[in-house]
Amino acid sequence: MPTRRSWCKAGLGWTGGLALAQPARATLLRAVGSQFARIFEGGEGQAPRGLAVDLLGQLFGDGVRCEWMPWSRAQLTLEQGEADILIGPYRTPERETRMLFSVRSFYSDAMVWYARRGEEARWTGEISGLAQTPVAAVRGWAYGSRFERMKPLLGQLTWVQSVDAGLQMLMKRRVELFAANDRNCQPVLQRLNLADAVVRCSPPLDVLHGHMAFARSAGGEALSQRYDQAFEQWLRTGSAAELYRRWGVDRPVTAA
Repeated sequence: MPTRRSWCKAGLGWTGGLALAQPARATLLRAVGSQFARIFEGGEGQAPRGLAVDLLGQLFGDGVRCEWMPWSRAQLTLEQGEADILIGPYRTPERETRMLFSVRSFYSDAMVWYARRGEEARWTGEISGLAQTPVAAVRGWAYGSRFERMKPLLGQLTWVQSVDAGLQMLMKRRVELFAANDRNCQPVLQRLNLADAVVRCSPPLDVLHGHMAFARSAGGEALSQRYDQAFEQWLRTGSAAELYRRWGVDRPVTAA
């Protein structure tokens, strides 16, 4: 049974929309995404909210609507030309073969290992030290080039469906380390009352940059150019700084 769709008009309410990238003719854009804390939050039957929703509202006014769906479906919906924008994917070489990316990222994440408090020393920064260590990561996430090189050496890697599942495996001692990022982990740690029991390890695995992505088509290329031009204008407005403060998201220092 298909997941029920959750629609919202982006940017309505607190922003009103700067509409920097309005099309020459009225065309309602469809933007899809999944659960990225503070970036794009929602669920089945819920109106999405977050930095990305308000950002798209400021760029496109009421000419875009957002839909929440599982991450794998969101990617496929874009690739099949059924959506115009995919919200928040990290840019990777593999994904660049399937979709077009905005020139600039609009947020960044440090990808890290999490451990039970007092056991942070399980990660020293040396890949070889994890060869026989039970670890977990979220299926479908991008973790960066270092993690990709590490995967063949991880003899006990378990893929989980969500941050909740990974953290629960960690606390049940089914794994010793769980790979994620603070932006997604902190809300779950608070909800599960694990904020004092789980800590992040150093050094980070990688720093990844989240983009808007577009279909690999003539229409997708034209839309990506419109977005890039509007985003550059928007970054120079006071609305940009205000929006990042409002959602508690660090603004990327440079293009990526």
